[in-house]
Amino acid sequence: MYLVEVKSYVDIDDVLWFYHKAGIVEKILGRRADKLFIVAVEISREAYTQARELGIEVVYGSIAED
Repeated sequence: MYLVEVKSYVDIDDVLWFYHKAGIVEKILGRRADKLFIVAVEISREAYTQARELGIEVVYGSIAED
């Protein structure tokens, strides 16, 4: 099972909220996601770093320097 968040711009709050939502979905379905993905046109450097630390794969067009 893959869980995917698609956004035009991602900041750190979006990463943390997606991670939280993924936990809720896993609990409801009674199984762990094989992989979490965030797909974004642009992502902040801080959000990218946090996503990678949480094990979230990130597909992006560019990284915005804060």
